[in-house]
Amino acid sequence: MGEKAFGIERFLAPSLNKIEDELRSIHAEINTVKTRMDESDKRMTKLEEEYKHFTIKMDRTDDGMTTESKVLFDSISEMEKQNRDEIDILKRTIDVAQRRLVTLEAKMKDLGQ
Repeated sequence: MGEKAFGIERFLAPSLNKIEDELRSIHAEINTVKTRMDESDKRMTKLEEEYKHFTIKMDRTDDGMTTESKVLFDSISEMEKQNRDEIDILKRTIDVAQRRLVTLEAKMKDLGQ
């Protein structure tokens, strides 16, 4: 810290610090999104289990659900499938972003040395 920076190093140091701060911020945001996605995934799993339990119960009793009820259950199943697909897409996107961040950090370390 006590050494005086010469030449281009004087200009790179503040930029690298800003980039590192931005990377820390991005990592924090990614972790937040991951946490939310995990919570959503747990809720979806719980809903799926409850739906399966309810379906089994309805199949056993066979009390003749109305057409409206059947359409509603089918609609819920389709929404669950779409949400699951969206969560999977978000997970893949975050994985790609994290790999790119790791590559960028490695390149920054090379530039800093």
